[in-house]
Amino acid sequence: MDNTCTSQHKRGHANLCRALLLLFLAGLQPVLSSHGGHTNPDNRGLNVAVLGPDYVTVGVPSSVECVSSCAACTYSMSLDELEAKGQGNVLAFTVSTWLEALNVTCTVTNDKGLNATAQKRLQVLAGPSNVSITGSMNHTYSCNAYCRPSCSYSWQTDKGPWILGQGDTISVTPQEVVNARILICKATNSVSGLFVSATQNIWSDRSLSARPERTTALLLLAFILSVAFTL
Repeated sequence: MDNTCTSQHKRGHANLCRALLLLFLAGLQPVLSSHGGHTNPDNRGLNVAVLGPDYVTVGVPSSVECVSSCAACTYSMSLDELEAKGQGNVLAFTVSTWLEALNVTCTVTNDKGLNATAQKRLQVLAGPSNVSITGSMNHTYSCNAYCRPSCSYSWQTDKGPWILGQGDTISVTPQEVVNARILICKATNSVSGLFVSATQNIWSDRSLSARPERTTALLLLAFILSVAFTL
């Protein structure tokens, strides 16, 4: 069974966007942080910027906003040369396939025909998806996941806390296998914080080799029975 969770957005990003918008409306030209796109001031004080996240995730709805110092301008926005019309100064989209990055372009035009353009580059993330656990009878298990750019892994049994720093492979002792029924792997995207967990039933992995004392007792019982039947 898989469980999915997303990391929470920080309030600072929303406050930054509001501050930038107020500065634009005040006619100032702030130096944008990584949360704002590249600004192309032009044409008699006509300023424009693209605001939004620094990354998007495949399959997750996203949006960016174009802001301008012009109160009565028209907006034209595109996503890597694909025009997005009829959405005003907000571009909403969902990336369907992974690629390293996307470029958002916004052009504003005032009533005099003057225009200015801004761009923003978005990193594209994927996953984690297709998370699964594979294992063998020597009690070594691997966690498999599709992630871009990368994922970190943590492990847990139903009898203990999360185990960090083990990478995508973990070895459990025979005693841990005896005392636990479920092994859980959590794959977390290193950039977005999105995570998915997968579970593996390790109760069925309990073999006689996990209990050497039981193996000895069974062999002794078999020897006694064989002797008894020969007498």
